[in-house]
Amino acid sequence: KMLKLGTDDALVEKLGALAAQVVEEALASGLAWDQAITAFGIASKAIALKAASQGNGTPEQCVAHAQGRLQFGMEHSADVLKAWLS
Repeated sequence: KMLKLGTDDALVEKLGALAAQVVEEALASGLAWDQAITAFGIASKAIALKAASQGNGTPEQCVAHAQGRLQFGMEHSADVLKAWLS
């Protein structure tokens, strides 16, 4: 597997499917690639703040965790998406 997230095939499948959907939406949005990346950052912060409001930590803790997870995702190969995007 290109996406090294452990042995949970269902998790890898869900992450790949969601990532492929996000890529397709970004490509169809009319935004420049770097503008789309900015939108992903904004969306990530919104998800983190929602998690904080649901008791998963303080807003600062959840945003910091989200930033770490974004970096973790950037460290993986995008080749895993070829199955969904072809």
